[in-house]
Amino acid sequence: MLEIVQILQGVLERGLIFSVVVAGVYLATQLINFDNLSIEGAFGLGGALTALLLFHGVNPWITLLCALLAGIVSGMITGYLHKNLKLNPLISGIVMTTGLFSILLKIAGSNMMINQQATIFTTFKFIPNYLQKLLILTLLMSLLFTCIRWFLTTEVGFLLHALGDNPQMLINVGKRVDRYTMLGIGLSNGLAALSGALFVQYTGYFSIWASVGILIIGLAGMILAQSISKSFGIALLLGSIFYQVIITLTFELQLDQSWNKLVTAVLIVLLIVLKDSLRKP
Repeated sequence: MLEIVQILQGVLERGLIFSVVVAGVYLATQLINFDNLSIEGAFGLGGALTALLLFHGVNPWITLLCALLAGIVSGMITGYLHKNLKLNPLISGIVMTTGLFSILLKIAGSNMMINQQATIFTTFKFIPNYLQKLLILTLLMSLLFTCIRWFLTTEVGFLLHALGDNPQMLINVGKRVDRYTMLGIGLSNGLAALSGALFVQYTGYFSIWASVGILIIGLAGMILAQSISKSFGIALLLGSIFYQVIITLTFELQLDQSWNKLVTAVLIVLLIVLKDSLRKP
């Protein structure tokens, strides 16, 4: 019984961490209608920067902010490549992720342990050890998603909605499309980098290969979420958690873990086909 509880707790914790990536994918694909392939690079950037800062004794909460800002910058550069240098959206993301790979190697190498450095999960001593990660992640995600929902109701949020629906609307009200595109992609990458930072503090180490497949995790979580609700909110959390449940089941069924990516790919295809079939009269 205890083992089942621990498995479920781990699923919830990882689901909460990766829900930030799902939120980033949502902002890019659903809000501003941009296929953002630089999310994997941003996730790794947040993780590498966090590992480096923690290794040098920087406050763990400050490292989250630094990771968020670094991710935003990477996203804005991706937007600049697309809007100002006229690169294809997919090419812009690929170029950024490829360039970030070398930067990650310089920042933290192929892997870095944070040893016994303090993390956000060791900040509140009054919380029992077995509940620290789950409670802190739950509170942090509640605050983060509330802030994003509020932001989307502001003038800037409505303009980002307009950017995805009809960019001409921004031009009609005297706004620059390129700036709002860069902002939207910046926020998307910022969330991915924040997720990477949380993941490193959660696991206790950075690996340059940890970001491989992150975009698929975000995409799968978003598709699952949209089967519940199209709007931004708790559905994104549920979609991420449900995806982690599926991956955990492959472990429990003792499926060879080399098939995990194939399972994810098949799942995405099935979900898309199912969603399209439900739309048909």
